[in-house]
Amino acid sequence: MTPRLVSVALNRPMREPYAYEVPPELAPDMEVGALVEVPLASKTEIGCVVQLDPPLDPAAMFKLRPVARRVSGAFVLDSEIIGLCRWLSDYYLCGLGEALATASMIGFSDTEARARISWQVDEHWSGGKLTPRQREAADHLQDHRSEEFDSVAAIAEAGHCSAAVAKKLTEVGFLRAKETMPEDFAVPLPPPDSKPILADEQQVAVDAVTILIREGRFGVSLLHGITGSGKTEVYLRLIEEAFAHGRTALCLVPEIALTPQTVDRFARRFQEEIGVFHSQMTRLEKRILWEKIRAGRVRLVIGARSAAFAPLPNLGIVIVDEEHESSYKQGESPRYHARDLLVVRASRLSIPVVLGSATPSLESYDNAVKGKYALLRLATRPTGLQLPEVKIVSLGREAIQNPEAGFTLFSEELLAGIRERLARGEQSIVFLNRRGFSNFLMCSNCRWVARCNDDDIVLTIHRRGRGKKNEDLELELFPGPLERNDATLRCHFCGTYHDYPEKCPECGEDGLVALGAGTQRIEEALARHFPDAKILRLDQDTVGGRQAWLKAWQEMVSGEAQIILGTQMIAKGLHLERVTLVGVILADVGLYIPDFRAEERVFSLLMQVAGRAGRKDMGEVLLQTYMPRHAGIQMAAKHDYEGFFRFEMEKRRKLRFPPVERLAALTISDSDRARAIHAARTLATILRRRVNQVDAPRPVVLGPQPAPVERLAGRFRQRVLLRCATHRPIAALLSRSLADEQWRPGATTRLSVDIDPQDML
Repeated sequence: MTPRLVSVALNRPMREPYAYEVPPELAPDMEVGALVEVPLASKTEIGCVVQLDPPLDPAAMFKLRPVARRVSGAFVLDSEIIGLCRWLSDYYLCGLGEALATASMIGFSDTEARARISWQVDEHWSGGKLTPRQREAADHLQDHRSEEFDSVAAIAEAGHCSAAVAKKLTEVGFLRAKETMPEDFAVPLPPPDSKPILADEQQVAVDAVTILIREGRFGVSLLHGITGSGKTEVYLRLIEEAFAHGRTALCLVPEIALTPQTVDRFARRFQEEIGVFHSQMTRLEKRILWEKIRAGRVRLVIGARSAAFAPLPNLGIVIVDEEHESSYKQGESPRYHARDLLVVRASRLSIPVVLGSATPSLESYDNAVKGKYALLRLATRPTGLQLPEVKIVSLGREAIQNPEAGFTLFSEELLAGIRERLARGEQSIVFLNRRGFSNFLMCSNCRWVARCNDDDIVLTIHRRGRGKKNEDLELELFPGPLERNDATLRCHFCGTYHDYPEKCPECGEDGLVALGAGTQRIEEALARHFPDAKILRLDQDTVGGRQAWLKAWQEMVSGEAQIILGTQMIAKGLHLERVTLVGVILADVGLYIPDFRAEERVFSLLMQVAGRAGRKDMGEVLLQTYMPRHAGIQMAAKHDYEGFFRFEMEKRRKLRFPPVERLAALTISDSDRARAIHAARTLATILRRRVNQVDAPRPVVLGPQPAPVERLAGRFRQRVLLRCATHRPIAALLSRSLADEQWRPGATTRLSVDIDPQDML
């Protein structure tokens, strides 16, 4: 009897799967999409079955090894998702197994529906003997008493300590363990919500997409609506239409921070269980959600980038909110863009997809201008309110001059505006897209700057603790004292902490000064100006878990938080009717980084954060800047997206950069700079030699050059760019060049291929 065979894709950068023999006792349980454990060399790995009985040379069958077992019970990836992953593997030039492991709701793991273990600080802990490092971690964790941690790694992150220290704190009882059974995970439904009457523009948008839903046709609609124009209500009506036709729906939001508000709004309308899916869920929670989807208990899934693969049956509508957001692009292999992936998925399923944004990406708006996408406009707010008035405040001339504290980053207008809102019982948003206390540490004598040991990243100064106040601290933008024992240095790339040096390690002098300002510093300055106000700081340092964000969201919605300070997580999508003032501390942040998308990102961020004001009453926005005449800042102040689009597209045409042409970024890295340079030059030579072997239009090879951030994680990086009018010649050139016999990088050299890169750093 001929043994049964299967092809198994492993989570490795390999395009082709491996063949294995299926033992007779496992044959009845084998199916495409099942997760199985298989031998590989001297170890075993978990992979996904992608084909039953693949054609194979009979001579090769004697070399096959048997499948060890099926894992994760009845969990299976359905055929639609496997087909989508095959496209993803071909387009983004990654391994099929890498794509499937990303698409699987539980990865390639053995996960069953069992109790979830979490930990929380025990407020009744009587104390005990702790080492100095354990005591320091415990002090940090006191600031997270209300949060639940679902892993030792999460405890270590919040405690600024190692996993060993975090584990010890669970063992001594400082953190108590809690078991939660799957049936306890359900969230109670909020009270029902009524449907408002649609404005004319909203009705036009709903009607245009409804036709596609009813006829079962594919089409991409770009919903370009100003902030507060009612895009969410359009989404709700379209999902309702899909439900009426027995279909399911998928809605993506760019960040987890937006999920509670979106879920609440959608649950109020539909009064049914909604699946929430994002990368910070535990595997158990993801497994339970998969079971609910399979059982038909969930018809709508909302989530961040990873929700693009949600295996909803009979999908009828796909919505991508804030479609311009770069967070939809994954930073490691497979480097897919969730928005573009969902356009492909919708095309394969013959269903409509809606891309919504007040500041669409240049790629999407260009597609709409060319007629590839339908352009649906929402140019007014249904409430009749106008967009908030935006004033540009020049910090060079109008910042407060205080002989004792130097230049602060609060203009007279901003301080007066916050004071007025506090008196009226309204809320203010203060925005600065820089976390930490100060931006960098420099020696005033030799100009040494503190950098990470493993990265070309300037270290950010963080004050120890959260919300800690020091009445004697001078809170100026320029050099000021910061007690060494009260601060730490942190790399925002790798997350490592570094000790604050006593003296300059370069020249040995006492000239160290903390420069710049982050949200920690602004928080303390605000507390000085408004000592009786409730200030809520929202950044990655204060909102590390879901419970912390939910608590913060409740404080914002209730009005308890009078001044909301934060980074970009408060700039997008939040609907807070009490907010009537938005103050941007420094609108220049990010304008001049070496990335051709830098100005687009800053313009979008300013437009988005400005839109948080005036959702119920007339709002005001103050853009503080040292570059008041910058075109992007001027256009943001005028809410002029079309003007910015024309301005920026003219520059892109000169560069021949997206969306005018396509890009692929090849990053060659090595722990040795010379090896990285040699490998990059070799690859560039091969690419240039083979470029005439592909069909026109032929790609242009740019580089190699050092990457803008040359060293990351202890590795030196070289960059080669491929630019072409279309994608196919790029893929053909890469396939041939990487198979070239001269491309034999050393064991320590790595190559990263990023198709349609969003981050050029």
